[in-house]
Amino acid sequence: MKINVYATESFVTWLVREPVQIDTNNYPELEGLSDEEVKEYIRENSYDMRPTNEEWYESLGEELDDMEVRRDKIYNQESDIIFE
Repeated sequence: MKINVYATESFVTWLVREPVQIDTNNYPELEGLSDEEVKEYIRENSYDMRPTNEEWYESLGEELDDMEVRRDKIYNQESDIIFE
């Protein structure tokens, strides 16, 4: 008898990237918002916001995604063997 044997692995990776400092005065869409409203707006709209480095990025979200990894963590790692 011949069977295929596979090893599987699953895990969650958590990355923290270097920050991008923005001046909220340069973002008219943030005018008049509270600190919490500013944070929520950025969470929901970063890919529609102007980046701080317009030469390299099309949006703040893209810029954030491209920052160097400051630290990472792998957790909930599981492995198994399956057969076919």
